[in-house]
Amino acid sequence: MNYKELTKAQIPELRSIYGFNEIKLKKDFTLFKILISQFTSYLIIILMIAGGISIYVGETVDGIAILTIVVINAIIGFTQEYKADNAVKKLKSNILETTIVYRDGQQSEIPIRELLPGDIVIINEGDKIPADIELLESFSMQVNESMLTGESSSVNKDNKTNNKLFKGTITTTGRGIGKVLTIGQETEFGKIIGFISQNETTSSPLTAQLNQLGKKLGITILILIAILIVINLYKKTTGVEEMLMTSIALGVSAIPEGLPIIITLTLATAVQILARKNAIVRKMSAIETLGATTIICSDKTGTLTLNEMTVTSIYSINKKQEIKGQGYELTPNIKIQDPDQQKLIEIGTNCNNAYIGQDILGDPTEIALKVLAKKAKIESSEPIDENTFTSERKMMSVLVATDNRKEIQVKGALESVLTKCKQILDNGKIRPITEKDIEQIKKTNISYAKKALRVLATAYKPYKSKFDENNLIFVGLVAMLDPPRSTVKESLSIAKKAGIKVKIITGDNAITAKAIASQIGISSSNILTGADIDELTDQELQQHLKTTNIFARTNPEHKYRIVKVLRNQGEIVAVTGDGVNDAPALKHAHVGIAMGIKGTEATKEVADIVLKDDNFTTIVNTIEEGRRIYRNILSFIKYMLSANFDTIMAVGVITIMGYPLPILPLQILWLNIATDGLPALALGKSPAPANIMLQKPQPNNESLFRKFLPFIFTAVLLQTIINIVIYFYGYGLDNQLGINTFDLSEPSYARTLVFTQVVIFQLFFVFICKDDNFKNFKTFFNNKHLIYAVSISLVMQIAMIHLPFMQTIFKTVPLSISQWLLVTLAASTCFLIPLITNKIKKHAV
Repeated sequence: MNYKELTKAQIPELRSIYGFNEIKLKKDFTLFKILISQFTSYLIIILMIAGGISIYVGETVDGIAILTIVVINAIIGFTQEYKADNAVKKLKSNILETTIVYRDGQQSEIPIRELLPGDIVIINEGDKIPADIELLESFSMQVNESMLTGESSSVNKDNKTNNKLFKGTITTTGRGIGKVLTIGQETEFGKIIGFISQNETTSSPLTAQLNQLGKKLGITILILIAILIVINLYKKTTGVEEMLMTSIALGVSAIPEGLPIIITLTLATAVQILARKNAIVRKMSAIETLGATTIICSDKTGTLTLNEMTVTSIYSINKKQEIKGQGYELTPNIKIQDPDQQKLIEIGTNCNNAYIGQDILGDPTEIALKVLAKKAKIESSEPIDENTFTSERKMMSVLVATDNRKEIQVKGALESVLTKCKQILDNGKIRPITEKDIEQIKKTNISYAKKALRVLATAYKPYKSKFDENNLIFVGLVAMLDPPRSTVKESLSIAKKAGIKVKIITGDNAITAKAIASQIGISSSNILTGADIDELTDQELQQHLKTTNIFARTNPEHKYRIVKVLRNQGEIVAVTGDGVNDAPALKHAHVGIAMGIKGTEATKEVADIVLKDDNFTTIVNTIEEGRRIYRNILSFIKYMLSANFDTIMAVGVITIMGYPLPILPLQILWLNIATDGLPALALGKSPAPANIMLQKPQPNNESLFRKFLPFIFTAVLLQTIINIVIYFYGYGLDNQLGINTFDLSEPSYARTLVFTQVVIFQLFFVFICKDDNFKNFKTFFNNKHLIYAVSISLVMQIAMIHLPFMQTIFKTVPLSISQWLLVTLAASTCFLIPLITNKIKKHAV
């Protein structure tokens, strides 16, 4: 390569002129918008008006208290929403996009944002074009420019007529070398996007479902409150002003308007946890689906194996040589005297796009071939032209000049290469290939494959006038070891216990795939090849999928078809992929998982999750975390949908009976802060139970309301009954002490007891929602965040009852020890809810 690349000495000056390769979007006033949104709910607006009216008519304490609670509620909502918004924005910066450049005569991998005009960039298949680039060399290169032009078909690119590459477009086939012309805002993409303010947030399916459920609940609650007002106006039990204020407070408290924000914040927190576990979540909705995953379709190379190829043996006709060494170490040196094997190594290093220098860059298979050539001290030649590897052809070829003559050199899968060979290299001489030779070559290939070695064939021919891959001269085989990851066997066992099936979909031959599967514990009794799949109808493939776990010599079309059929069977499918052609399968899967190390940018673009370490164990760990998060989300959905309905019911029943309000508007508003705030948020921090990966996957499309209806019904009914009992006990005390319970401006035992009982009930109830299984008492209190939240709420409630100035504001009276014991005992009846719910479910079955 004779292009003038940048030097490190030039970088500081160029950086000061051009800055970084990034596009700055128009700023929006996020903080202001989030703050204002806390006061836009119609119930909050009515509440603020009510507070203002209270102050105007002389009820200053009540008015200030109402407005203070509104402000506290806004601060909590603002904090939660701001954190959620920030966490969502961080998703975009989790994946560090890189590119390969020439600088100071060396190839190196740098972040895309550090590119500068004048940089010489290497672009491979599946790469996203990192800047506006002039193409200097092109090898069968095609680019999808649909994001700029709207045309879905790929465009041919060369270094002559159509030599401009645009930032953000995707290389679909081939590769090239180019010079950066413009970066960041000055690119064509930058000029377009500069006019757009992007603040894109995508609601997850669960959040969308909850928004709908919240609207329905809101309408139901408002109807119940309207009925309550009408009945009380008719019976004249409570004054119009008091009843109206109470109804507003009930509406604010009972409608779970903060639920979607808490879910977003919990999911966003999970994203950060998963990032630390080497899984970058690009779409938060994937976390919900992970817990329901029933099948993982996994690549073999690099996902189940280490992806650190080491050439262990080379074979030319009737001659085999074992190669010592491990990984990418360039020692020990080896002496190759056989001319056929020298030619084999020469083809391996020429037909190759890997780079070994200060950095080691490229495909692990090609790096292993480069390492082999370094050990044998065989130099490589710069290709003149290249026919790039494709998953359909399963081979690649280059045109090189060696010893003053041109040759076409080929490497690839044995099945692809051998069928194109008419001759064979034998002791440095070319002769016709015989059936006996072919039989011996295939036998050697099988012996390698049975050892779980990856095998490549090499061939060549003199160049005449046409660059093609026909009538080749067979040279030999290269066998490489890519051992299974040490953790993968245990991870597969965990997946199996969790009810998750694992299927290997690989481009390797069936024997190699079977050998690896046997080593890691995947059933290998049935194997389908890509050719077999082509012969099957979808109905026939569906039957095979029930018993087959290994799919060999497949291409991306086969993978897509397998995913489609599995989805049609009702399976929840997670799929791994790395090549540009894997994108359709990843997009069609419920959860698309791209490889962060060997994956192309095109694949990462459509993926839901990107693995930083390309490790199968990370997938299983991610599913476990997904199950934990989904379980916690369900816990606080149960909590927030069950809480406060009982208050509406108690107010309704008691006032319809002709008695005064059992709880005051201010007390109801305080409940919304004390019990719906910190405890609900802390539920999202609960650790996973020890048996979470021994449970079957949960369907993620079931109706939440139907799922929780028995639980909610039991909780509301029980709490309503307890509230009424406690109320009449307190009402009796009021009568004995001469307290007028009908005077809402006076402190009352009836309302103080109900108020306190409701708070303690809900603080107990939050533990029920966290875990309704009492078999292990230790796990019942294993969420320290929840314990802190409940303790803070309890201390605040004690302050409401016993601090004089709080008593004045909230119209409470101090309670004796026996009265505290009474309300605590009454509240502890919440532990009966799981028992009653389970009996209801049993009778319903």
